[in-house]
Amino acid sequence: MAGGELVDRYGRNIRKLRLSLTDQCNFRCRYCMPTDAEFMDQKHYLDSQAYCEIIGELMDLGIDEVRITGGEPLLRKEFSTIVQDIAKLGIPKLSLTTNGSLLHHYFDTLKECHVQQINISLDTLRSPVLQAISYHRGLAQIVQNIQTAVQLGFAVKINTVVMSGINDAELFDLVEFAKAQQVTIRFLELMPIGYSRHLYARHFMPAQTLIDRLKAQYNLTPVLTEKDATAFYFRTNCGVQIGFIASESQPFCTNCSRWRLTADGKLFACLFEELGISLKGLTSAQRQNVYQQVLGIKPYRRSPTVNHLMYSIGG
Repeated sequence: MAGGELVDRYGRNIRKLRLSLTDQCNFRCRYCMPTDAEFMDQKHYLDSQAYCEIIGELMDLGIDEVRITGGEPLLRKEFSTIVQDIAKLGIPKLSLTTNGSLLHHYFDTLKECHVQQINISLDTLRSPVLQAISYHRGLAQIVQNIQTAVQLGFAVKINTVVMSGINDAELFDLVEFAKAQQVTIRFLELMPIGYSRHLYARHFMPAQTLIDRLKAQYNLTPVLTEKDATAFYFRTNCGVQIGFIASESQPFCTNCSRWRLTADGKLFACLFEELGISLKGLTSAQRQNVYQQVLGIKPYRRSPTVNHLMYSIGG
């Protein structure tokens, strides 16, 4: 570490933290977890004080963005308390990733805590397809929560995992939905992580295929993004901003600026890195040593496949 910042041997500045509050979820998305998923015992969760101590230290080292994730983070019983305490640290950018089904219970908290951006997973606009993908009913509530979030002034991004033969036929419908709601939509490539590995060969669609399809109906103008952005974007002639997270066909590892902290306190250098180092129960001095260790193990190239479960490390 040099100059008070987390800069690794490849010159990558680690400035973003994905913070998982729980591995539990009220969805069972087929690309993420089995219907009989097993979750960690909640007694292993970090408490709000531990989250704040760690985030405070990382802010001193240059972390300026925290994204709260899960599982589904809104299932954490202490969600409001944790977010309120984190907000007091004055993190420059605090955001949330959620499946959107429970948002209506937490808009006041999110406003109070100055959460600027909400990423909402929405893989389909058809209730039967949602049930087939996630075993969840409640599309109308998710759509209502997207509309309410926009009305309340949140910057909303829709995240759609595109799967050939499952929801790729809705590509244009989803863009038009984003246009109507005045939100950004991002199409994500299916990743061979954990439970989703069995779907990959049959259902993977590269981002370029989607771009080619969209060009048949829209003019796509590239949008300038930050060097360490996970997505690249286009502005359409109808005003919608469309993003693509092409982690398989166009990996962005060489500019990655993210670490991940799991609900039980393991710090990971990468979503595709199997080794996480626990911060739980350590002193501040001991955690500083771990930060240096994790900085040294962040890979420059990603592994072709990963055995651990997506929901256990945070989305």
